[in-house]
Amino acid sequence: MRTSRSASAERVTCARLGACALLSFALACAIPAGESGSWESRLGRDDPRVGRIYDTHARAYVERDVLLQRAHLADFVLLGEKHDNADHHRLQAEVIQFLAREGAPPTLAVEMLDEDDRPKLDAWRATQPENVDALGEMVEWDASGWPPWKIYRPVFAAAVAHQLPIEPANLTRADMAHLHATGISGIAPDRARRLALDPPLTAAQRESLAAEVREGHCGMVEESSVREMVDVQRVRDATLADALLRRGVPGVLIAGAGHVRKDRAVPLYLARRAPERHVVSVAFLEVSKNGAADDPAELERAYDFVWYTPRVDDLDPCEKFREQLQKLRQKPPGRTAGF
Repeated sequence: MRTSRSASAERVTCARLGACALLSFALACAIPAGESGSWESRLGRDDPRVGRIYDTHARAYVERDVLLQRAHLADFVLLGEKHDNADHHRLQAEVIQFLAREGAPPTLAVEMLDEDDRPKLDAWRATQPENVDALGEMVEWDASGWPPWKIYRPVFAAAVAHQLPIEPANLTRADMAHLHATGISGIAPDRARRLALDPPLTAAQRESLAAEVREGHCGMVEESSVREMVDVQRVRDATLADALLRRGVPGVLIAGAGHVRKDRAVPLYLARRAPERHVVSVAFLEVSKNGAADDPAELERAYDFVWYTPRVDDLDPCEKFREQLQKLRQKPPGRTAGF
């Protein structure tokens, strides 16, 4: 039984159930499953999973309105992406639009922005709050190291259209540098308590995250560095959760799919700090090159829903990683992307 929304928000929910169903149907028709012309990513469009939504608990594919209704009833909706896939951001924007129309306006917490960006956001709000491209320019998005503004633009356009609060959610560059230098032990005790970093991850949770770090870095890092990256990722997950909690419900998080995993990422820290809140985790995943099915048990551990899309490319990810490393060596440090 949900007890997390205010009484007024609950009344809004009940009053709009009919309109909600109609809008759900409209959104469900926006991108028909398998209609390749609707997708920006070119590869894997003929995979039968493309455009379909998998309910990990039911272990069955469901209609779009099932996901939307579950998201509508949640306090926090976590939308996990592959950063460079434009289709993921377009679908995230549709979910945001639905939530903004059907209930209390959610706060949009964004992994790609940090506290250093808050003055820039404030300046944008004070001068051009209806100009979404001015927002991208104000926060110097295209110099940040994240994929181009144009593919993230639908997410922010949805927020601007509905005048949603935008909350920087990531660690600052100074915090990141300090964390790399000192580890978790260097975090002030009061901050560590607020972030609910204790108890540590279990051995199984830590190894799961370590395996993801190794895979994400193509085995090109020492184990000592893997341990450090696991700790950094833990603090980043806890910090993303903190961004949602400090603004209250409802809230939407835009982050990498690894950050929205229920078993060891942001949902874990939300549950520690606000167990009464209802969280829905959605991962936008590209279909695999060989058409192999994902492990149902693993998907159920990680997410509530998986929304499948085509792939951006079939380039060797490790070759891409080598190129990224080379670029990082050639430019000053910036915001750090996550999983």
